Parts: sequence; C-alpha cells; structure tokens
Amino acid sequence: MARTYTIHPGIGIARVGDSPDDYFVGPEAPGCLPSRAKPDSPGESDGFYKDARGRVKRQGARFRVFETTRDDAGQLEAVREITAADATIEWSVHLANAKAAAPQFTFNPDEAVSRRNADVPEDQLVIDAGVVRIAGRSQEFTPLEGTFQGLDVPLGHLLTDREGRLIVLGGFGASRSVRPLPLEDFVNNDGWCDDVSDGPVRATIQLNGSSDRIDAEPAWVIVAPPDFAPEIESVVTLYDVVYNIMSKSVDSSLTVTPDTAVSFCRDIYPILRRVSTLHWVSSVAATGHGPGNPMHFLSRIPELANNGAGSASLRRAIFKKLRSPSGAGGNMPKLPASLTEDGVINASVALTEVQYERMRRWEAGTFESDWPESGALPPPVRLDDLAAHDVPAALDRAALEACVGGGFFPGIEASRILLERSTYAAKIPFRINPDLAPGALTAQMAVPWQADFFECSLQTDPDDHPGDPANGMDWWPAQRPVNVIRGGSAAAKWVSGIRSKQAMVDRWARLGFVVSEAGTGRFVETERQTRVVRP
Repeated sequence: MARTYTIHPGIGIARVGDSPDDYFVGPEAPGCLPSRAKPDSPGESDGFYKDARGRVKRQGARFRVFETTRDDAGQLEAVREITAADATIEWSVHLANAKAAAPQFTFNPDEAVSRRNADVPEDQLVIDAGVVRIAGRSQEFTPLEGTFQGLDVPLGHLLTDREGRLIVLGGFGASRSVRPLPLEDFVNNDGWCDDVSDGPVRATIQLNGSSDRIDAEPAWVIVAPPDFAPEIESVVTLYDVVYNIMSKSVDSSLTVTPDTAVSFCRDIYPILRRVSTLHWVSSVAATGHGPGNPMHFLSRIPELANNGAGSASLRRAIFKKLRSPSGAGGNMPKLPASLTEDGVINASVALTEVQYERMRRWEAGTFESDWPESGALPPPVRLDDLAAHDVPAALDRAALEACVGGGFFPGIEASRILLERSTYAAKIPFRINPDLAPGALTAQMAVPWQADFFECSLQTDPDDHPGDPANGMDWWPAQRPVNVIRGGSAAAKWVSGIRSKQAMVDRWARLGFVVSEAGTGRFVETERQTRVVRP
C-alpha cells in the first residue's frame, strides 16, 4: 500500500485587483462560478467583483493537499483531503515578476532580440518576493514584496482559510515607471514594471500522531490581470491547451482514439456554447453567431446533438469552417495569431488536436447523441458535492478553464512558454516543471499588462490600423470584452472613455464586469465606475 501527497490545483490562477482587503476565490469546480471567501463588511453594500468603494477585488487561488492511497498493484483505493484537522501544514510560496529582465517580446519566436532594460543589471529588474511561509488556520495577509530599481513593489499576500488551506492573493494591478516615461509599445516598455507574477507553491505536512514531515508534490500559481467576463469561456481554454500537451506526453488515456467515446454533452456542446456566448462581448462574434443567425448554435441544439443523417449536412458545414491545428482548412474560430506547439504561427487560433478530433468524430456522426430529453443539461456539480476521488481533477480543470488558450501574443495569464513540453512536470499531469525559476511563466508578457489590454481595443477597428490582418477579429473577448450591453440593449465599446495606454494604467479599475442578468438569459455590463472613490 502506497500513500502520496499532492497539492491541487496543479496550476492555480490568482488575479490582481486594487481593493486592499476584499477578495473572492477563483473557480474550483468546472462550470461553477467563483465563490466568496470573505463576507461583506457590515453596513456596506458592494458588488461581487468590486468592493463598496468601487475597487476591484482580487481573485485568490486556493490550494489544498490531498492524500492518495493505492494498493500494491497500483490501483486507486482512496482519496482524501488533508486539512488542519488531520495535520500541521506549512505552506511556502515563491513569487517573482521577471518581465523587465526577459528578452523583448517579438511575433517571431525565432528572432534574436535584446533583453528588456539591457543597460540595467538583472538583479535590479526581477521583482522577487523570496520564499514566504504560512501555517495554521485563518491566518491573514502575510505580505509578498519585492523591489524594482529601488521601487518597492507589493506582489500580494498569503492567507489560510478555516481549514488551513492556502489562499494566494496577487498584487493590486499597479503599474509604474522609475521616472516619467511614455508607453510607446503594446508589450515592451523599458523602465516600467507591474505586479503580476508566478511561482511554485509547496507544502510540508506532519500528520497527527506522527513525527515525519512529508513534502507534498508541489503546485504553481500564476497571478494574472482580471477576468472581466468571468462567466464566458474562450473557445479554446488554457485547460484545452494543457490537456492536449498532456495527452501526447504524460497520460495517453487523454488521447482521442477510435475506441474513445465522444459525447455531445461532454465534448461537443461546450465548444458550441462558447462560440454562441461570445456575441455578448464581441460584435465580430455577433455578426455570425448572435441570436437570429443560422450559426447561433444554442438555438439549434436538437439538430446539432443528432448523430443521424438528417443533420449531417449542418455538421459538415460547421466542421468545414474550422481551422485545423496544422493551420489548414477554414478560418474559425475568428481569433487572430496563434502559435502551435511546434512554434508555427497560425493566422487564427485553432482548436487543439484533441478538440479537433472530437469535432471530426461529431461531423462524421460517430458520437453519443446524449442530449437530455428535457432540453437542458443539469446544473454543474459544486465541489462539495463531488465524489472525493473527483475533487483533485475538478480543481485542476476549473482553474485552467477560466483562462485563455490562444493566441499567445503574448496572452493574458501566461506566455507561449505554456506551449513547450519542457514547461511541465515529467510524469504528473497538469503540473509545472518544479525546476523552472519563479516568474518564468509570465516573463514574456506585456509590461505593463495594461498596455496590451488597451492595444487590443484598436486591433478590431480598421480605421485605427488600416491593412492590419487582425482587423475584423477580437483577441480575447471572453476575458477582455470588446463590446458590451450597457444601460439597456445597445452595444457599447467596453473601453469607452479610455483613449491611451497610460489611461488604461490609470483607469483600468473603472471598467465593468460582464455577468449574466437574472431571469433574462442576457450578459450585461455591471459595476462600471464613472469614478473610483478612494479612502
């Protein structure tokens, strides 16, 4: 009998926010929304994503330790979470922001480029919080801090919940320069820093009644910009991308083979649903997939779920539009510039090989037509209601499904390093190589992140960039909306009122969040601030 101890999620996602002490915990079960970790302050009325003063709450990444027991033949016998009731758990986190010392970002990954801030010593550029430890129940706000050319830069805080689980909070979304400097580029701006970061998460446990100290299999945390449309998923999520890499190199059971059952509800419907919901945040998506359009998939589910000859022509027409992972075929989804795992630039984001093969099986009619007779899927299962052995995988999946899977130019949560096999642990799926340096996953991202957030609002307007091949496309509408429903039914530009990169640095926290409107089926902008009230 063998017991192992592992931290989940393997890759956790925290997000910046300018609220100093209010936060929520990111998604922990597939399809379920984030949960509140901190109750509302008495007498204050606030929203879910912003506090009573209009400041964006930070999204925390919560980590747990699990004990897995297997028999002598390697068969799974039991899985249980280890909490403060079972053991003393000491957590350690090492966050760093290495953006300012990374090579300049380029669209050509093979191009030789100089280092950002080439004339400044690297030890003045890497914002390194060092290894910070925390243990016990309900511990609050242990700081994570570093420096950038003499500037103090808070990278976030560590907390624990009432069960001794770790919560990592990132920075405050504050970007600045060592002296007044213009923001001239969307990604490379010397002299500037921000407070996103990434790094390993470790835990040492001492079970009650034992003197042994056990190191759990480590995890990783990425601190990213906010997700401003948290209920709308990207067509290709980061989970899809990592799953695809894992299927080829770590766990062959994830591969789609001729014997693999392809389910409409589990494998096909999520892709079609994601396409159909993008029209709430993108006018480009609305032209082809909005309500009333023949390709509004949500209004044609009975046909699309049918594996018979009667819907074959519709399935064929949709599949023909898809761009294959190799870059051949159609031009959908209409999201620009993506890298493949081989470093090849596609003109638009493509489905992963696993997604594409599932869609090919759907087009051929060799899939399970399992859409419920009721006409609706049951609600997603909350984490507390899952079987114990399903919880670790649910945590891994939920964290990554809320992230974008392309294109990595440079991306939102992390850079194109996530497409490299060497980035991941050798034998355990959905886990980062522990030999990577803290800050490695976010190093090639835009500095500051707001510069790229602003630039993407221009790429879709032909008047701003005539002749740009990205015109008529949106970059990351499921996280960084392009068009939103504001004040009724009219679509408005999400960034209206912000007209420069510097303005995005100064005013990003005033932007609204797109959420589902109760009882209407619509997704509308909420919590937008005309001004932010400071203490």
